[in-house]
Amino acid sequence: MRETLQIFQIVKPIGILFVFIIFCNPGITQNKIISGDSLLLIEKTLEKLDRKINFTVIPGPVYNSSTQLGFAVIPMLVYNLDKADTVTPPSSTSALLYFNTHWSWMFSIKQNLYWDHNKWRAIISFGYGNLKSKFFGAENDSMVINNNTDNYGWISDKTLFVTATCYRKIAGGFYGGLEYSYSSILQQGADSASTSRMLKNNVHVGNDITSILSPTFVWDNRDDLFWSTKGYYAGLNFRNASNLFFSSRDFLVIEAFLNGYHCLSKKSKRLTLAWRLYIQGCWGDVPYIHLAKYGEGDDFRGYTGGKYVNRSKANLQAELRYDIWKFIAVSGFLGTGKTFGNIANFGQSVWLPSAGIGIYLNVIPTRNIRAYINFAIAREDYGIYVGLGQAF
Repeated sequence: MRETLQIFQIVKPIGILFVFIIFCNPGITQNKIISGDSLLLIEKTLEKLDRKINFTVIPGPVYNSSTQLGFAVIPMLVYNLDKADTVTPPSSTSALLYFNTHWSWMFSIKQNLYWDHNKWRAIISFGYGNLKSKFFGAENDSMVINNNTDNYGWISDKTLFVTATCYRKIAGGFYGGLEYSYSSILQQGADSASTSRMLKNNVHVGNDITSILSPTFVWDNRDDLFWSTKGYYAGLNFRNASNLFFSSRDFLVIEAFLNGYHCLSKKSKRLTLAWRLYIQGCWGDVPYIHLAKYGEGDDFRGYTGGKYVNRSKANLQAELRYDIWKFIAVSGFLGTGKTFGNIANFGQSVWLPSAGIGIYLNVIPTRNIRAYINFAIAREDYGIYVGLGQAF
């Protein structure tokens, strides 16, 4: 699951050109991000088959301070498995096509399934590609790091991953289940200097195979899956990699999060306060890809992925969202947190706050599915993000 989160994080930082595409597109009032004969043909065909099937595409230039300039396309289908079931959230199928100027590329597919009156949930993901990103090292969280070129090298991750998760409702909003993930990652330095930097930080150079079986638990009583205005969403995951599961390493990663959503207006749902607490800890022979990386997998905005890396991390953030019009909402957010080795040296690492603003565009109003654009400023860093749904 962690590989899935990291791969889909790539599509979040989007450049100014994508903002231009969205706001200059005359078809936005018809709930389309882009227009064209091929897309119109797909939409009309789906409408003939089933009016409750929705289709959208998010394309655009991608800029990430860790992976640099690239291009991503995300097609997405949203539908109900059982038309008579009004309780179950809609299922979705999405894909990611990505490449950038450093010859990185990635193809991935993600399937979310909900059925039987919201008693069952399943997530299946697959991805394959070669991603090159900045490597700042590990355990450097006692100081603020800037983005000067002498502070990092380049590493390459040739990745294949498969993840499958299945939950069953136990009581109320409480779900329990299992997650299995397999990944094969060939990690190398882009040059001899980057390889030396990796070895100096005790980061393995070569192939790692991880096979992880995870008991996982979720609490979810949100009023809406894609745009929550009240309720809570929490998760606890024990990622256990073992030679018994044919993993090349033995390690444990424990991840926990708690999201809260509160409607602040009695007359409408236009003003919402959302907040997120995230905690992660690692034990054992943990590969670099599974260490706690600030801003990767935790939805924290403003910091270059891979800059602050250690065995543990924790952060808290809050976002105020306001619907100013039928298709547009604005937001302001702030938060802070840190990475650290363990509780004993928690006080030795620096606090990493950030703040920013965002815009949400309702691309499928019938489902309340929105595309968001966020601008965040942090300590010696910044971030520009785009995604589908809500930021967290």
